[in-house]
Amino acid sequence: MGRGNVADFREIKKAQIDLDGEGEVVAVADTGIDSDHKAFKGRIVDEQAWGRPEKPARPGRPPMPARTDDPKGHGTHVSGSVLGDGVYRNVAGEEVVIRGTAPKAQLVLQSLLDDDYPNPGLGGIPPDLKDLFAAAYKYKARVHNNSWGFTQAGLPYGPWGAQIDQYVRENPDMVICWAAGNEAVDIDRNGVVDIKTIGSHSAAKNCITVGASESFRPEGGLRYVNFPDEFGNAVFQVDPIRTDETADDSEGMAAFSNRGPTQEGRIKPDVVAPGTCILSARSSIAPQLQAWARSEDVTWMYNGGTSMASPLVAGGCALLRQALRAQLPAVEQAKKRPAAALIKALIINGAVELKGQYIPSEAGLSPNFSSGWGRVHLVKSVEMATYAKSDEANGCYEAEVSDDNPMYKRKIEIGRSGRTLKITLVWTDMPGECLQNDLDMTVTISDNARRGDSTTDRRNNVQQVYWTNVPGATAEVRVNVRRLTRGDQPFALAWMVE
Repeated sequence: MGRGNVADFREIKKAQIDLDGEGEVVAVADTGIDSDHKAFKGRIVDEQAWGRPEKPARPGRPPMPARTDDPKGHGTHVSGSVLGDGVYRNVAGEEVVIRGTAPKAQLVLQSLLDDDYPNPGLGGIPPDLKDLFAAAYKYKARVHNNSWGFTQAGLPYGPWGAQIDQYVRENPDMVICWAAGNEAVDIDRNGVVDIKTIGSHSAAKNCITVGASESFRPEGGLRYVNFPDEFGNAVFQVDPIRTDETADDSEGMAAFSNRGPTQEGRIKPDVVAPGTCILSARSSIAPQLQAWARSEDVTWMYNGGTSMASPLVAGGCALLRQALRAQLPAVEQAKKRPAAALIKALIINGAVELKGQYIPSEAGLSPNFSSGWGRVHLVKSVEMATYAKSDEANGCYEAEVSDDNPMYKRKIEIGRSGRTLKITLVWTDMPGECLQNDLDMTVTISDNARRGDSTTDRRNNVQQVYWTNVPGATAEVRVNVRRLTRGDQPFALAWMVE
């Protein structure tokens, strides 16, 4: 992907092992998969036909077997970005290894594509998403990627968001990633992408919602003026967006990526990752897309969208789970289940500011409603992926508060004044369009208090303190209950000192 990569495999290590997703299972719910593609050889655990299940014989018609093949190509491409591992051959015969972010993870593929001729859609989506998640969880998938959603922008949280939040609440080790969507527009033609286009599934509190930043692949030929609306007119008709290339600045937001806030006022997306001109696996029965860039190898193709950004992050979540498991004795690994809140805290706290490419910036200081908490940086996230058993500069921790024990506190050794402390609090809330359980985070150094937006933020189950030039060598972090509607409230912290 060039500059602004999510991952550099030369740098991603933990506990003296290379992190590659081995031992992790990731589920992808999408259009299907080319299971014969060499990128997935021997690593598909299960293929589930939700949209094209087996049909029994009827008078005059033979039985029809279940189908999970991929005539659209979307699911194969997404799966390749999560965990593909193969070789790209150009016309000169040169070979380049192409890998997803978790190239040794295993895959549960849930095909949602129906057989509605001549325009099949995602008719396999169940009325209750719990059924979809549970069918993957049964096969030990603990990361679930969803690069789909409604194409109507800005829908409310609704029943879909509630189903996602409910499942993670009941299964706290299930990490659910959701693409933010590609419906962003500039309706008033002022050269600035409009806000409040994100919603529905991607408005859920307990998932990781992923927007798209630009890749750095200037050989890609697609410009934003090429994106049509439903009537065939250009979505972006005014500069600086109109004539801009889609993959020429890794500090820029993809113009099409949905923006927050949600209708409920929450910060979304949570993070962004490269989502333009992404090279990944091509289904052999899908069209060879050439709009983004021309592939010289028919087994691979370029594509773009938040659909392409989300699987990169899903693979990264698998690496973080592997990093956390690597520190535990074998007898403990089966018992220790890293919480989805902990993975989300690590992803968010490791993210770096997306500076933006226009003036004024379309992204900039985090958090914001374009890039959320920033662009994913797995090396930084992995550096914190150590269960902190003592006061230390980088680490993460899981704890809980309750009505009986309404405060948690710990110290973090910064080493010396003048450094930068970044710490993120995440908790898995109960379903509901507003916060049900509400926590506050306070960081104190040398009697100077900084709060994780706790005095004003009553909407987000993510809080962060970013403190530059700290005035002391030791920080005290407190997590307090502001309101519990019922039950104990587990939470996760991730912190880094630079």
